Amino acid sequence: MRILLVDDDAEFREDLSGLLNSTGHRVTDVPSAALAFSALEGEEYDVMFTDLRMGRKSGLDLLTDARKRWPRLQVVMLTTPGTVATAVEAFRLGAFDYLTKPIRPDQVRRVLELVSQQLALIRTGARPLDPAKYAKSLAAEGGYEVLLISPPPPPAVADKVSHIVLDAENPFLIRGAVEDFVAPKDRAGVVLAAVEQLLARHREEEIAELLERLRAVLEGKGPLAVGYDPEKISATGALAVQASIVSADAHTTLESLGNPIRRLVLKRLAEGPCSFTQAMEAAHLDDTSKISFHLRKLTESGLVAHLARERYKLTARGKGATKILSAIDDLDSVKGSGNRIFPSAPSAR
Repeated sequence: MRILLVDDDAEFREDLSGLLNSTGHRVTDVPSAALAFSALEGEEYDVMFTDLRMGRKSGLDLLTDARKRWPRLQVVMLTTPGTVATAVEAFRLGAFDYLTKPIRPDQVRRVLELVSQQLALIRTGARPLDPAKYAKSLAAEGGYEVLLISPPPPPAVADKVSHIVLDAENPFLIRGAVEDFVAPKDRAGVVLAAVEQLLARHREEEIAELLERLRAVLEGKGPLAVGYDPEKISATGALAVQASIVSADAHTTLESLGNPIRRLVLKRLAEGPCSFTQAMEAAHLDDTSKISFHLRKLTESGLVAHLARERYKLTARGKGATKILSAIDDLDSVKGSGNRIFPSAPSAR
């Protein structure tokens, strides 16, 4: 992975950089938020480790600004025991995780493993496809009448393939166009390209709700295929698309599913009620503040119920969320309805 390390303690930076380099990652280290921004503007990074307190600009300021400009970036806060409460607040602002100094090598390896799991949401395993060619194949081989929605310029389309230009500012127009196209047809499919353009302009829950509606309109008539640019979609954006492809009302659970620690806790609870300690073990954590935060988020979202004696269980909604996770894990374009998410290949013109 490409890692940016931001800390004003030169000795700490050297030690952590050495550890990260020794595990095969490429590391750039800088002593200030200003230099961090310069680095981010010059190169794309997968994850940024940043100290919570640095001179004039705090790590929270850097987190907030970086997440706005580079939503794909995963940010891990570096804190001290006396600032753990502030580090937990960083979760609310979009931090992926935090580590408390002095940092152990096993903690670093674990957080990098979680980041890798998060980034894997972008890589579905599907081969890159050209949206126009895929629309043609659905028409020719599947016998569907297909609506292709993609950015300009309009591609050359074949018989039984219609095209409209993607208006990323107005997702309601997309919904209306699909409903009008599908309603009079017995067999219909929709290929929506460049979904990352919609995600860049609207909340992930809104786009998930749109895709759920499109999927419902196509129910019993044909597939919904959603293409994305893997260089521009965020991990949580990819999760929103995947969840909406496989389940109705997925948008209501996205915040809870968006963090891999919460996904691990949900999968453990799918096996049966568990204690606080068992939830912490399932998430491979040894930080009570961190697991408390995630359990609280799951409880507030209505996916988990807090029982007596520090025990937890899934609610009915929580059971639905675990079904979404299982369906995403099993997402296979050659089975079931044919609904799929795919990375876009460059158009051959």
